[in-house]
Amino acid sequence: MAMAALMDELIEEILRRLPPSEPGCLVHAALVCKRWCSIVSDAGFRRRFGEFHRAPPTLGVVYNAVDGDAYVASFRACASFPHRADRRGEAVLDCRHGRVLLRCMPPVGENLNLPSASTAIHVWDPATNEQWQVPLPYLYPYKFSDVVVLCAATASGTCDHLDCHGGPFLVVIVGTDLKDMFVYTYSSGTAAWSEPSSIHLDAALNSHSMLRPGLVIGDAIYFMHGEQHMILKYDLGGHVISMIDPPFSLHAQGKVSLVATKDGGLGVAYVKGCNLHLWSWRAAGSNGVKRWVNEQVIKLDLAASDTTGGPSTDELDVVGFGEGTDIIFGTAKDGIFVVWRNTGRVMKECGRTAMPFRSLKSMFCYQNFYTPADCV
Repeated sequence: MAMAALMDELIEEILRRLPPSEPGCLVHAALVCKRWCSIVSDAGFRRRFGEFHRAPPTLGVVYNAVDGDAYVASFRACASFPHRADRRGEAVLDCRHGRVLLRCMPPVGENLNLPSASTAIHVWDPATNEQWQVPLPYLYPYKFSDVVVLCAATASGTCDHLDCHGGPFLVVIVGTDLKDMFVYTYSSGTAAWSEPSSIHLDAALNSHSMLRPGLVIGDAIYFMHGEQHMILKYDLGGHVISMIDPPFSLHAQGKVSLVATKDGGLGVAYVKGCNLHLWSWRAAGSNGVKRWVNEQVIKLDLAASDTTGGPSTDELDVVGFGEGTDIIFGTAKDGIFVVWRNTGRVMKECGRTAMPFRSLKSMFCYQNFYTPADCV
């Protein structure tokens, strides 16, 4: 009996070294025999597999497209992750910690404003294909602007997000009445929305639009306004809202996105001419006061995408980034493009019908560990 347990430990030691970016390897291992299937299908194996590899791999990308008169939420799987069908009549709003936030959409051309509590958005787990409905709060007199989904333990810092995709989650909504900004937080644990936190603005806004995607760093969530480019910071733990002015030279209307910097801090990326500019918000100087620092200027190498109909820099729109990776997503009329910020290389990822609204152009990496335990 002791020998059998030792053999199981040795087998697991070998199997957990299989590449997490190729989940099909574990599925094939499960088909070898019942013993191996039992090992890799155990929920404890999934946890130890994640701890060994430390960072979840990118298993797919999620984005919005238009097919005829319908919006479509598309999941494009990487490597051997199972195919997931397009979700017609839905749109991707956010993706993080193994969860995708979706909403039902009206036909193309109809009003996109979210109604009040009668409408529901939902959280989807592509690994297990489970989903959970989230009723919307009553927003009047505010107007919905942006929303993010994240693990419920983010505020306390008690989760490493290696195995939390099926656990409690939060949905955070931000909006404005042009004079004030507000934030509501929904907890799946209590199935209820919080009272709103709000901040009065020094200068009135001229639109309700926010640039997606939002950004989560530690226990803080960041949103960017679509025209003034002011950045809203929401502290999950203290429920406090504050505002950050954008980089002084930020004037790339509609071609800017919040991104994480290489060291995991707050950053902004935008295209100007033939260059991708990356700014970081960090303490600088002897007084340690935070300010914007022009961290990197990357000359875009468009030669790599010429053969596939690469974009011109005057039409490339920054619409997101891969958390924990060096890639930034851009869109143009010819499709979706990936920019490697370490090299400036640009490659066409796929073609798609142009989105009529910038708020629906965002593209997200779906990052998670996937084992046979998720299939049962």
